[in-house]
Amino acid sequence: METRERIIQAYCNHLREHGKPPETVFVFCKELALSEREFFTEFPSLEAVESAFWEDLVARVVLAVEAGSEWAGFTARQRLLSFLYAFCEESLDSRSLLLLRLSHIGPMEKPAYLKGFERRFKAFAKSILLHGVSLNEVADRGRLSTLYPDALYLHFRSVVDFHLKDDSRGYERTDAFIEKTVAVAFDFVRTQIFDSSLDLVRFLIPAWDCHRE
Repeated sequence: METRERIIQAYCNHLREHGKPPETVFVFCKELALSEREFFTEFPSLEAVESAFWEDLVARVVLAVEAGSEWAGFTARQRLLSFLYAFCEESLDSRSLLLLRLSHIGPMEKPAYLKGFERRFKAFAKSILLHGVSLNEVADRGRLSTLYPDALYLHFRSVVDFHLKDDSRGYERTDAFIEKTVAVAFDFVRTQIFDSSLDLVRFLIPAWDCHRE
């Protein structure tokens, strides 16, 4: 096993066993029988190790779904559905870590250890959105379209949050949640709902300002 993988695996094992990250790089390296030089050659900090784990988790799911025989013929909506179902399935192998590190934070919170998680998902989201634009499945609204990856990331975090709270047999409620919320998300980016909502906000802001005065 390469040093990078050893470090990530040992870090995750520490989290599982102790319920919190290692106190220091020195203590962690001592547990792993690894020199600090070897550690810092791979990662700048302990936080970066965890960020890499979450990023790798998303990357593995992306690679798996993109390798599917039907992927090329999928619409953007189908691609997002495929990813979300696959992620929830893959995450069962690391559910204890998700419960430990994600169950206590809301979907809008952005802890530093999820930087890689967010970065990799948004890269994937951009690719399926571009695919959606090419199929006229996603409306191209110029600069406003740059908000779409952020919205899909918030949706992704909401799915993970729901999945972690789901106590139904076989996580059936999560499957239903994914299907219904993805349908709403693509109605949002395909129709004029986004534009109408923005116009309403623009209309209401002056009224709110006057009310405050």
